[in-house]
Parts: sequence; C-alpha cells; structure tokens
Amino acid sequence: MSRSAQKLVAWIVLIGVFIGLQPLNDALSYNRLVLGYARPTPVTKVLQFDAPAMTGIIVGAMMGGFREVAASMLWMKTHSMWHSGEGTKWDHLSLMRMTTLLDPHWLEPWRITAWHCAYNLYVETDDPKEQARLLDMGVNVLKEGISWNPDRFELYFELGWTYFDKIRDYPEAARWLAAAVRFEHPEHIERLIAHAWERLPDMEKALMWYDYCIKRRPSDHTAKGATITIRERYMPAERLVQQRRYDEAAEAVQQYLLVYPTSTLGLHMMGYVYEQAHDYEKALEYWSLAAETLALNHYARYKVAELCERLGWPVPEYASHIYMREQELRKEMAVTHEVN
Repeated sequence: MSRSAQKLVAWIVLIGVFIGLQPLNDALSYNRLVLGYARPTPVTKVLQFDAPAMTGIIVGAMMGGFREVAASMLWMKTHSMWHSGEGTKWDHLSLMRMTTLLDPHWLEPWRITAWHCAYNLYVETDDPKEQARLLDMGVNVLKEGISWNPDRFELYFELGWTYFDKIRDYPEAARWLAAAVRFEHPEHIERLIAHAWERLPDMEKALMWYDYCIKRRPSDHTAKGATITIRERYMPAERLVQQRRYDEAAEAVQQYLLVYPTSTLGLHMMGYVYEQAHDYEKALEYWSLAAETLALNHYARYKVAELCERLGWPVPEYASHIYMREQELRKEMAVTHEVN
C-alpha cells in the first residue's frame, strides 16, 4: 500500500473514532449544561502553553470538540515522554497543565501535576525562594482542581496532605482534610487530622478528632490508644497551662519524658508549655531536643529557628534552611492571597 493510501486509511479510522465518541461527548455536554457542571477552559487559553507534545491529531480533537479524547491522548503522550526521558521536567509540567485545562473533571492530572510541582521539581533546587514558589504552585493547582470538583474528597485530601507533609502548616492541613471528610472517603483521613493537631500540639482538638474516629468505628484501636495517651499524659498539662500553672504543667509532662525521653509529642508539649510561659530559652531547649532526636522533624527545626530569631540568637545551620524556606513560602502565599 502506498504512503498516500496509508494516510487516507489513518484519517478514515480517526474520523470513525471521533464519530463513535460523539455520543459520549454529547453526554458530557449535557452534564455540564443541565446538571450544572462548570464548562472547561477555553481552547485559546489551553493553546497558550505551546507544549512540545501537541500533535495535529490532538489539536484536531480539541478543536473538533473532543476535549476529553484530546486530554487522554495528551496524558498518554506525557507518560511516554516521562518514561523515555524525552523533554524536560518543565515540558512535562506544561503538558500536565494542558491536560487539566482540557478535562478539568479528570482528577488524576490535577493530583499528579500538583505532586510534580511540590515534590518532583522541588528537589531540583536548593534555593528556598524557588522551593517556596514551587510549593505555592502545587497548592494553587490543587485549589484550582477543587474549584472544578468541589464534591469529591480526593483533591481536598491531596491539598491537606501537601500542607501536612511538605509545608508543615498543621492548622491549614487540618482545615483541608476536614473538608475532605464531608464526602465519602477512606477512614484514615480523620486520624490524619488528629495527627496534625497533635504536632502543634493542640491536644484538645486532637482528642476531639480521635473521639470522632471512635464514634464512627468503635473497633478503631489506633484511635482508642491515642485517646488514652492524650488523656493520661497531656490533657492534665493542657488544663494546667490554661490555668497559667506552667511549672506544674511542665512537671506533669516531665514525668512521662523520664520514661520516654525521646517522645516526639512529649518534647513538643514541653516546648509548648514553656512558650506559653514566655520562657523562650527553656522552650528552645525542648524544641532543640525534638529536632535532634528525629532528623525528619522539620516542624521542630522550624520552631528552633523561630525561637532563636525571637531571642536574637544565631539560627543553627540545620534549621536555617527550613526557616528561610518557610518565610519565603509565607511571603509567596500572602502575595497570592492579596492578588486573589
């Protein structure tokens, strides 16, 4: 068969595929117009990305109204380029963003795009300002995805996890994770909310969420064990702090640290007690112990830097990078919120 004949056959097959998918496209259009789903991003905005993987077939599908087909083809092309090493990671990001704009109700591209920014591209640089910018990009991608899919738990969870695992903003993590549990969701999300409040520490809110887990699933032994630990070890100290009886609160926690001297929650609690007492030198002592005990305790390292700044002391090298990144991230997010 000649090359011209092969091209003719290929175009006939492609046209047949488009015609066969027309009922699906009509159904999606009906869902958007009648059921109230948001309309996808205009094609003119999608094409602004000028991605290297855009082929005539994909553009044809897009312009012909087969956006979901074009999104699937573009996503497969992105995977192919990723695994073959073709293009740069920024090229991959461009393709991912085009996919989210073509089919904004497809959750996987939103999730992977945000991960690519906050985790994959993040490790490519040591510049705290650039890291903060990439984290902010990942957060904004997930927020945009949520705006298109407000009745699904997945993207709320991904955003909450990013705040918990990467940014270590535990109140913000708890807020987005709590939004996720309004919809059908896996049971571990409630426990993660409790973990977030524990890290601060805010034992009252942690206990509230663990109790919620038990009410939903009486067989949740992890939550049961956590409530016993919090009530026996930390709530007496929390109540003493509320009464401004700081020395007694510290003594209440210290008796458990004598048995478990490397307890992350115990060290965090002692740091918290002394911060509330405005004894920042003593608070720094315990936050430093927490930071040195667990290398991945970035929150404790941030607290060390924060307290050193408050005291006018030099920030330890192991904490300075994290502190700089956190400060840059807060600036980036503040700018984003002002713009919005």
